[in-house]
Amino acid sequence: MVKRISQDKDFLDLLPSKWWVRFFKKFDEIEEKPVSKWKEIHHLSYITKRYEETYGKHFSFALAGSPGKCPEIHMVKKLMAVLGTSNPKTTRDYIDWVYDKKVLPQNRKFRSIGFFSNSQFCNEFNLDRIEAQRITRATPLPKEYKVIADRLEVTMETYGDLAFAKQAVDQAPLAESREPYRILFRELYKIGFEYDILEEIK
Repeated sequence: MVKRISQDKDFLDLLPSKWWVRFFKKFDEIEEKPVSKWKEIHHLSYITKRYEETYGKHFSFALAGSPGKCPEIHMVKKLMAVLGTSNPKTTRDYIDWVYDKKVLPQNRKFRSIGFFSNSQFCNEFNLDRIEAQRITRATPLPKEYKVIADRLEVTMETYGDLAFAKQAVDQAPLAESREPYRILFRELYKIGFEYDILEEIK
């Protein structure tokens, strides 16, 4: 497993200024910061993290201009514009979708962050997302939600179970018996869960 670019001391020592060092150090924030709080730099970090996992090497940066206005940040902003969203979770899901549907199965090797601002990819992703978002109470929870619920020893199988847990917390927010549910929702929030989805299920 390649060491993350933000943790590679040899790489950081070669950077042209302390501002670039600070820029890359922020890449580690995606490990703790909830997806709902991600900015362009966090999406860039996530793209390069998956690049490192896929190809076993660092993504090369142009190191042009100031870090906050570098070409790679500009391309992430363009990606979000073409995708038509400022929602961090949607953007993160799109990055995963591109890797899982367009890069890995076809063994594609991209050379620029601009690869992600492909309008055909964005349109296909949005159509897939509309279909996938048809959620009912019987819809099974995503694997990452189940992993968290199982770790906390809270029985959760469907969105209906999650809606019931949310209702229980709302009815008695301070009750000790609701604490496992409160912890569950805090952990789900960290990986991008949004309460709005429970209001829309039928």
